[in-house]
Amino acid sequence: MTEPCNLSFQPGLIVNQEFFDYPAMQESAKNWLFLSRYRFDTGEFYGRHDGVQLNNLQFGHADRHEGMMFEGIAPKGCLTIALLQESNGCVCVNGLKMQPGDVIIIDDAKPYDFSSSHHTILAIISVNKLLIKTAIPAILDATDKLFKDKTNVLFDTIENEWKRVLGEPDLFDNPDEIEVMEKKIINAIKHSLAGQAGDGCHLTEGEKTALEIRTFLLNSLEETMTIKSIVEQFEISDKTLQNSFMSLFGITPKHFINLLKLNRAHEDLLYTDLKTTNVSDIATKWGFSHFGRFAKDYKDLFGVLPSETLNLTPVQL
Repeated sequence: MTEPCNLSFQPGLIVNQEFFDYPAMQESAKNWLFLSRYRFDTGEFYGRHDGVQLNNLQFGHADRHEGMMFEGIAPKGCLTIALLQESNGCVCVNGLKMQPGDVIIIDDAKPYDFSSSHHTILAIISVNKLLIKTAIPAILDATDKLFKDKTNVLFDTIENEWKRVLGEPDLFDNPDEIEVMEKKIINAIKHSLAGQAGDGCHLTEGEKTALEIRTFLLNSLEETMTIKSIVEQFEISDKTLQNSFMSLFGITPKHFINLLKLNRAHEDLLYTDLKTTNVSDIATKWGFSHFGRFAKDYKDLFGVLPSETLNLTPVQL
């Protein structure tokens, strides 16, 4: 039997929050949990989460203005339907490349992974599995497949209902409006996905290998490695490796590795013990031998020097 939803919805609760750092991003993402995160874009960190909770679901938008990669857990006890509305680059969710208009269904039973090379906007609906079981049981087994938002019905419904939430301050004074809106959202999911079996993984062999390499890199980042050693270990040509990383992540594998190491250095600087560690120790740990270049690349990515991060507390970031 499907377990009841572990989160407690607050019908009528509205979120419309900008964020300029990761703690604020986490706080504004109601009922979502980010396990790991990597920043890919330079410049100001900025985004917005908005949405509303109803009786058995929550819906809204995740608008993120920079490229990033993270692993997370969707709202517990829910099935989540994510529609990619806009993208200025490459978007990959659970090993599937998404284009605007694509829909993916995410289960809370396991972590999901997300990466984008640039600005993205997703419409996101998290629905209590008990409601899914009675209203749309066919999608319970449709996770990690790509669907199309046929005739834009899901897009239009979410946008229209969100405009109502913003434009009618007294909308939820009538509890019946919450139920009516919930039925509209559920019906939109039904009509959008009706008749589709969903597409599985359509990655090239090179892209599949690139995902394996990404996992390897995340688990072995402190080891000394080169593009040549990766090509040899995974028996992939240099050209295929370059093309596959550009296709999936919008950057070269060399740049990808450098960004991962800068992000790991950032985490160490943020949570290190000032009495036992300094910037050069952390730079060396992650393979940065040219400290001046490390400081420049770090500031380009995070907007501050490594030494400034070292003197900040996690709360300040």
